[in-house]
Amino acid sequence: MDPRQTAKTIGSILLTKILFSPLGLIAVGVTFLLILVPVFMSVASKGEDFNLDDPDRNLNALSGGVGGAYCAVDGEINEELWSAQFASAGVFSGKEDVFIRVANEQGIDPVLMAAIALHETGYGTSSAVVEKNNPGGLMGAGGLFVFDTLEEGIESMGQTLHNRIIKDGLVTITDLGSVYAPIGASNDPTNLNVHWVPNVTKVVSSLGGLTMNCEVLVGNFVQPIPNVVINSNFGIRVHPVTGEIKAHEGVDLACRRPDPIFATKGGRVVFAEYSKGNLSTYGNVVVIEHENKLFSLYAHLSKIDVEVGQMVGQLEKVGECGTTGRSTGDHLHFEIHTDRMFGNRVNPMDYLTTGEGDDE
Repeated sequence: MDPRQTAKTIGSILLTKILFSPLGLIAVGVTFLLILVPVFMSVASKGEDFNLDDPDRNLNALSGGVGGAYCAVDGEINEELWSAQFASAGVFSGKEDVFIRVANEQGIDPVLMAAIALHETGYGTSSAVVEKNNPGGLMGAGGLFVFDTLEEGIESMGQTLHNRIIKDGLVTITDLGSVYAPIGASNDPTNLNVHWVPNVTKVVSSLGGLTMNCEVLVGNFVQPIPNVVINSNFGIRVHPVTGEIKAHEGVDLACRRPDPIFATKGGRVVFAEYSKGNLSTYGNVVVIEHENKLFSLYAHLSKIDVEVGQMVGQLEKVGECGTTGRSTGDHLHFEIHTDRMFGNRVNPMDYLTTGEGDDE
């Protein structure tokens, strides 16, 4: 018999056995899932602005909604958050008033100044600030400047920021970063400067937001964490705890305790407790009802700072980042519901990136 005809005959027999036997159908189904599900997950869960294989590309995907960094709710320093950050800020502890005084003298934002100093010195613990009283990484031809006292160093830093912000017009964190920590600089061989803008922005957030040179786009949905990195998008995925292939009905945003979590839009708190029953995996949850029957949900919080019935403004703190419930680590699970609370879950990125659901 012709070898080719033999091969066709054997192939036909095998195909018949596979298609018309229970075990064969199971094998085909498993193969189908293994091949097509990952492809579907890739298409369904990744928007064109997000790349889970390269999280750095996500850093600026949602920035710009509030001028690159959050504003303080009332335009004033949040005393509670300000004091909490300085309480564990190394040599800066007890120096809060010095930053405020110097910033006011130089006409700059004390929150921005403090955020840069905290970032540059590892929260007041670097050798530059401990041994040289240099809080801002200020350098000359001979390297890092050395100051006789910490207050002298803070005053010099304030003068430098005044020159960059007031004289040069570098009013945003991004603008300052281009000069303060330029990407690709010869003295930054490991490219650490790429993290300067997002990290300073996060410190600003932990201090309660900027008090100058920022604006809130009232009425639009904005991100609940500034300069977020998307850990897991909306759509079909393999569950990180159970290993099941199932729908992910929100997005997971990277954060660390005790990063503050902010309301993406003003509204009324309708749920604020440790979830139970089918929602017990969410841990501490806050849900806010907005206009047009829209609801935003914030899950896995380590702390809840609001209560049911309370009216909250956009960018008002609702809780702190955590890992309560069923979670593999600190992050914020964020959802948007339509029509009713815990109702139809939709891709929240559509609301955060396009302004869908804005007030008319």
